[in-house]
Amino acid sequence: MKQVTEQTEIMSHRENMYRFLSQLYRTEVDEKIYACLKDADYQCGEGEDIQEGYSLMKSFFFHPYIDPVTELAIDYAKVFLGAGIIESDKAAYPYESVYTSPKKLIMQDARDQMLMKLREHQLQPDGPFTIPEDHIYIELEFMAVLCGKTLQAMDEGDIAAFRMLLNEQKQFIQKHLINWVPKFCDDVEKHSMTNFYKGLAKVTEQYIKMDMELIEEFAGRYSA
Repeated sequence: MKQVTEQTEIMSHRENMYRFLSQLYRTEVDEKIYACLKDADYQCGEGEDIQEGYSLMKSFFFHPYIDPVTELAIDYAKVFLGAGIIESDKAAYPYESVYTSPKKLIMQDARDQMLMKLREHQLQPDGPFTIPEDHIYIELEFMAVLCGKTLQAMDEGDIAAFRMLLNEQKQFIQKHLINWVPKFCDDVEKHSMTNFYKGLAKVTEQYIKMDMELIEEFAGRYSA
């Protein structure tokens, strides 16, 4: 029983973590989110590299900014939207297509593949229809949805569905996250002005790598 409870907690944490990361890439940090982040406990047992990222994020809140929410909004616009940037290589555009297409354009094959994935699971992105489906926030939210379905399969004792969902998550990380997120995160760290987004990039990259190892561990444990 204890083992089942621990596994359920792990799956629940994975879902929450992907939603947490997704939200921070979806839009600028507002006053409400800022207050939650400032008071959050950034201690975790997820490895030294991830903890280093959390420490960077937390350090932002100790900097004497006059208006920290505006500072984050400016940084978000500069890094992810390219606001005020002339050279295209001075920003980190959060679309898989930009990092995987030959001409580094949006709305390429990666977007079409993500659109098919979302339709396969009968999902509709929560946001403006102008946002391409291969935006990092949508891809991370999709992982959160898969984690939620995996948790449900565990609760229902449906081992076949559990294995299938784990395999889908593994393939999704391989085909739609590992293939571009590390380079994207490198660009975020390089171009962001605030430690908050530098830390977020580090946490994102390291968590995805760690989660891949966790999925493989679970898959091996529950292999047929």
